[in-house]
Amino acid sequence: MCRSMGKAVIVATNMLESMIVHPTPTRAEVSDIAIAVREGADAVMLSGETAHGKFPLKAVKVMHTVALRTEATIPGGETPADLGQAFKNHMSEMFAYHATMMSNTLRTSIVVFTRTGFMAILLSHYRPSGTIFAFTDEERVRQRLALYQGVCPVQMEFSDDAEKTFGNALSYLLKHGMVKDGEEVALVQSGKHPIWRSQSTHNIQVRKI
Repeated sequence: MCRSMGKAVIVATNMLESMIVHPTPTRAEVSDIAIAVREGADAVMLSGETAHGKFPLKAVKVMHTVALRTEATIPGGETPADLGQAFKNHMSEMFAYHATMMSNTLRTSIVVFTRTGFMAILLSHYRPSGTIFAFTDEERVRQRLALYQGVCPVQMEFSDDAEKTFGNALSYLLKHGMVKDGEEVALVQSGKHPIWRSQSTHNIQVRKI
């Protein structure tokens, strides 16, 4: 329901409560984290464990490890998550749906360019199997996008030349080991707030690095 409304889901409130005083979690706590990840939560959050607990760093490491291992067991598919027919009645939502389907079919990551974060958030709600690398020139947007599942936000100045911006983004990913030489990626330009065109449009390409 939250994903169909375009809202992030955060599961919180003492998920590792025993680690406030003990160095290891209970089996039930580990299970709770795993279930939250499998159910598609965008984020899991600690509170008292890190605010006044005796083992804040261990608590963070436990949550991080459980989340990563759980994500590794979730099978990917070619069909994006079903968010309901109403969510696919608008052009942007339909574009994100089909961009996700193409990415899943080709097994590529998605590189999206956005000033508002709108398209990156839509893509996240459809849960593509590859990483969503969201490039934005706004620090506030970068911080917001860090919350959404599957999104790796990067702040970068956009050039007036779209091709130059595409090249800079792919070079950044290659330099930081986020993609490999010869790998294919899906490039997506957000259409609701166009960056390089005067009129609203949607653009998706497959590029080989």
